[in-house]
Amino acid sequence: MYKLRTYHKHPEGRIFAWMALILAGGIGLLSPILPNFVKSIMHTDFSTSIFYSLMSIVTLVGATTSVIVFKKFQRTKIAKFGFIMLAVIYFLLVFVSKFIELTIIIAAKTWLQVLLVITIGLFIRDFAKSKNLGAEEGRYFKFQNIGALIGIFSGGFLATKFSYEFIFVIAAAVLVVGFIYFYHGHVIQKHPAIINAAKVDSQKFLHNIKRFFSDKERAKAYSISLSMMAWICFKYLYVPLYIVSSGYLESMVGLVLSISIIPLIFLETEVGDYADKKGIRLPISLGFLIVGIILLIIFFSPYPMLNFIFVILASFGTALIEPLSETLLFKHLPKEEEDDLYGVFMTADPVAYFIIPLIGAAVLFFLPFKSLFAVFAGLMLVVSLYTWISLREHTEKTR
Repeated sequence: MYKLRTYHKHPEGRIFAWMALILAGGIGLLSPILPNFVKSIMHTDFSTSIFYSLMSIVTLVGATTSVIVFKKFQRTKIAKFGFIMLAVIYFLLVFVSKFIELTIIIAAKTWLQVLLVITIGLFIRDFAKSKNLGAEEGRYFKFQNIGALIGIFSGGFLATKFSYEFIFVIAAAVLVVGFIYFYHGHVIQKHPAIINAAKVDSQKFLHNIKRFFSDKERAKAYSISLSMMAWICFKYLYVPLYIVSSGYLESMVGLVLSISIIPLIFLETEVGDYADKKGIRLPISLGFLIVGIILLIIFFSPYPMLNFIFVILASFGTALIEPLSETLLFKHLPKEEEDDLYGVFMTADPVAYFIIPLIGAAVLFFLPFKSLFAVFAGLMLVVSLYTWISLREHTEKTR
């Protein structure tokens, strides 16, 4: 899922922080159970990987065609529609038992999630512009990460006490709460931060891609974001499958994934402060190095419980990368081009979610499941070396 940096320190901007928390909480409820729910219908890890890769095409299409939706409809209507329809889709998961049903429902779920995150992101961006807020003034992932932590932990714990269907109903209820919260802020409270800006031009996207990658520093920023999302995709797809296949319940999945969010909540401000003073090269390259080494250790370790701890420790590497993934971009993205080119940068997420399950499926076709950790360890180590070399000049203050 796209990351939402919210101005939660601003009294008016806090409405979007709570929206991000509610949405992340609803999505997080499904994170510990969805890969294994899909596997229960697809039957194998290989076919589950192929399914996730196909669904990522929906994510990519949703991200690239969302401009058409925003051209035709006001974003306040899109937000209300998104929360309600996503709640309906989550509820309909209760009745899914066949491949066709699964494909239709997950495709709709994926598209609506993308639409909602982009909508909230547009609200945040235009609110920041209207208040002339600086790029980093209170703008962190904290509320979204807290929502994800609560949702993931609750989803894993509740799945062991109740059924998957119960989790789907609870997640739907959370999205209804999101709708009520936004409706109250927009219609009843008439919150000044909710801005219906001019509709989006849908004709420039291909031209914007060329403009975006014409700058080598923006291309580096894209590759860093793509690599980070590759690790995130790996963690949320293959770690739940690994934990359950090792004989543990979904509560362990929820525990591992939720605890792994804690370093992100507590370290991102410190990492940002360090980058302000020393640059982004060391934390980014070290972050990928930590992830790569830990994945390699998991590959060789025969102890599942120890490996679960290593997955949590890998999040310290993520915490070094996540707050800085956009820093390089905004240094080389003129403010007047931000509206046109930031959407291109956002495609790194769905592209990663397309590529990683394909790589996973290819590995699983020839090798046992645990080989995935060795392959992705190699990828992360290569990225660490690449960022150390390519970011050589970014060792001083970058913002």
